[in-house]
Amino acid sequence: MEVTSSEEDANCGGSEGDAYEVENSDLEDLAELSEEDILKKVWDSIDNAYEFYRGFRKLHGFGVRKGDSGKDCEGNLVRYRFFCNKEGLRERKHYDRVDRTRVHKPETRTNCKAMLSVYLDKNDKYWKVRKLVTEHNHELTPAGMVHLIANHRRLTEVAKSQIVGMQAHGIATSKIVGYMAGMAGGYLLLEFLKKDVYNYADKRQRIKIADGDANSALVYLERKAESDPMAIAKYNVTTDNWLANLIWADRSSRVDYQYFGDVLAFDSTYRKNKYKRPVVIFSESNNHKQTTIFGFGLLLDESLASYRWMLENLMEIMCGKKPSVVVINGDKAMIKAVSEVLPESAHRLCAWHVEKNVTTNAKDADLRGLFRRWLYADMATEVFESEWEQAADEYGLRHKQVPCQMYDKKETWVSAYLRDKFCAGYRTTSRCEGINAYVNKFSKSTHTILELVQCLEMVACEYRNKEMLLQFQSINSVLVMTTCLRSIE
Repeated sequence: MEVTSSEEDANCGGSEGDAYEVENSDLEDLAELSEEDILKKVWDSIDNAYEFYRGFRKLHGFGVRKGDSGKDCEGNLVRYRFFCNKEGLRERKHYDRVDRTRVHKPETRTNCKAMLSVYLDKNDKYWKVRKLVTEHNHELTPAGMVHLIANHRRLTEVAKSQIVGMQAHGIATSKIVGYMAGMAGGYLLLEFLKKDVYNYADKRQRIKIADGDANSALVYLERKAESDPMAIAKYNVTTDNWLANLIWADRSSRVDYQYFGDVLAFDSTYRKNKYKRPVVIFSESNNHKQTTIFGFGLLLDESLASYRWMLENLMEIMCGKKPSVVVINGDKAMIKAVSEVLPESAHRLCAWHVEKNVTTNAKDADLRGLFRRWLYADMATEVFESEWEQAADEYGLRHKQVPCQMYDKKETWVSAYLRDKFCAGYRTTSRCEGINAYVNKFSKSTHTILELVQCLEMVACEYRNKEMLLQFQSINSVLVMTTCLRSIE
């Protein structure tokens, strides 16, 4: 049905009495409104007129989109038209393209003529109805599906804040939507779809890295230094001016290193980021025997040059303090870099990696048992040398490459040569791998460098919170002695 109201008719009633009612909210029952009631509607702004028609269309199962508008000679907006979302047809040129590689999207427009046209009455400054068409040439959407129409979907600022906060803690987007639907009372009561959340997250990410991913991460670290003067980040670039290596640490990490940096452990097995680059996490054990983090590094590759650059800059960041013991895995480039940059530090190979190497190459169970004894048992160097000579004769180790290489590196893995070294309980890099597993809860393989930096900061905060809780317990409680040797215990 088409109903038209002329400007003269609209002006006859003015804006006083019961003929017109200024509509500025969604409080009234739109279901009871007739065409005549809508023709008498008056709004004090074009936004309120749109919101009215938006609520009306939601009630009746169709969407609305803004159409054409007009201005007077002074440039003021004086008329506006709102159409059904199925108004118009797809342009013919989209069907006639010969270079199309994708299938056509389903048709959504039916050239529906339903509309609401409003104009500005300059006498009383209200927006009034000029024309209303209520008939549609398509089937209307059922009430239980109206929330799926694009115009009805929107993310509120509260919803956006919830999404950002939960994503920062590594919660998957699908779980975020499920949680918010549960809080709202079901998916029908949400004003958005999972697709809208993904689109918002992608748009937010593109905005954050508008000037380039690496540059955004460096700018973020520079801004962190404004609130934390002791925070520092160092990086270098490739010949093509791409980010090569990056290392950073904040105040807490640098202070912790001065207290607990006698032993340094790090590994580079973690690659969960968009560029598949190695991530290095420097750590050690604190006074509560809990892992503490000294800093993070993002490498171009696992080459000697990258490891050397990283260790040199780590020592510069930590004011030149060198660790007494460095615990690393068996990576050749890493071992050589540690030997060059930290020649005075004792090097300890990860016992787990050594045992795995022995298990792979030694087929005899008794021989594997001997290697495990040399790895973990407390013995003198003379005892080890004697047992090695005996095993070398019995199993022919002198003629095998791997056992000979292991013997040449005996100072880095045999317990007898490390018994006088303070290793803070470190035998393996399992703590580093434990951190990597913890990072896995926050990070994703699609994360950019900026998101990776923020994710690692979140991990450091979690570890420091645990440390604070342990420190609180040690201050406010006393351990119960279980023997009479109090001074020793």
